[in-house]
Amino acid sequence: MLFTSSNVAACEFDEVTFKADFAAASLDNCELNDSGEYVLTFLPEDKPINPSPWYYFSVTASQPEAIQVILTFDGFSPRYLPKVSHDKSHWTYLPFDTKGDGMTITLNASPKPLYVAAQKPVLNQHYTAWMADAAKQFDIQRVTLGQSVEGRDIAGFTLAKESNTEWVIFVGRQHPPEVTGAVAMFSFLEQFLTTTKNAPAFLSRFNVLVVPNINPDGVFHGHWRHNLGHKDLNRDWNVFAQPETRAVKIYLDGITDAGGKIVMGMDFHSTHNNVFYTIPQTESIAPTPMVVTWLDSLQQQTKGVFKVVDKPGTSPGKGVFKQFMADVYNVHGVTYEVGDNEPDEKTRYVARHAANTLIDILLATKPEDFMLQTCGANEC
Repeated sequence: MLFTSSNVAACEFDEVTFKADFAAASLDNCELNDSGEYVLTFLPEDKPINPSPWYYFSVTASQPEAIQVILTFDGFSPRYLPKVSHDKSHWTYLPFDTKGDGMTITLNASPKPLYVAAQKPVLNQHYTAWMADAAKQFDIQRVTLGQSVEGRDIAGFTLAKESNTEWVIFVGRQHPPEVTGAVAMFSFLEQFLTTTKNAPAFLSRFNVLVVPNINPDGVFHGHWRHNLGHKDLNRDWNVFAQPETRAVKIYLDGITDAGGKIVMGMDFHSTHNNVFYTIPQTESIAPTPMVVTWLDSLQQQTKGVFKVVDKPGTSPGKGVFKQFMADVYNVHGVTYEVGDNEPDEKTRYVARHAANTLIDILLATKPEDFMLQTCGANEC
């Protein structure tokens, strides 16, 4: 049975008001218990769901006071550490404790709104502004691949020359709360664009498609995981029932129909700890050792600061992006996962090195090595 939540815009008490009437805000219910604690409830947009409990709200008080707040997540455990801001731009971590499946915090409420969020929000307009700025600095071609369920653009860009036939694909923000993955993707792309601009050998051979925010509806509505079609988009890369994944697939079909070759795909996410989910070398992908070589190089560049964790695995029939890359194009798909509570500066540092080392590995790979061999070792 499908369950769908509907957020409230505001909860008003005698002295205190909670609001969720802005982009990405999330709040479903508020109560004042007998102990004088405000109990705020946050519900997933659908059930069943892979839980990533998102919360984002503001609080004001008629007079300055410290209030006790309990955050609850419909029986799910909290995943993200609370952060506060007065301007939605500068965020600081907030002390907290856990109680059962909830999280307890103390908020210094006043007439000036105090914003509380699971992560520093990265909103749809951040992507629009970032791409506009990138277009001023780099020779990118902005594209609209399609529209979301609610009619928002699935926006992206290419770095492309008509003479090139090899394409690298980067996708982001399938799951709205996974902000550390977005931080990594921004830094990865900034380094990728800078390096390829200054050393043009890469763009003399490869084209690039970037779709940094494939779930703009989920981002806007403060979803835990799904789009407005009640679907985890990273479980739709086999049936393409959702307009967001379907738009990307149609674009990729256009590439291959014109004689292009997809040579690698990577999507950016967040999870509990840093990890790269990869396709095992035993699968029908080419070239077999490429990603292992890349991650080894990344480890050499970041040793002492970052531990590369490579977890090969397959997800047959589940509609996962990296599996789609392997099954349809016989090339490597990588899920680049950043720990939920990683410091931004470390995340950016790793992403910059990830971009540079990947560029080197791709350039070192011969075009014919991206073609899957279907004959025996003594026959080819």
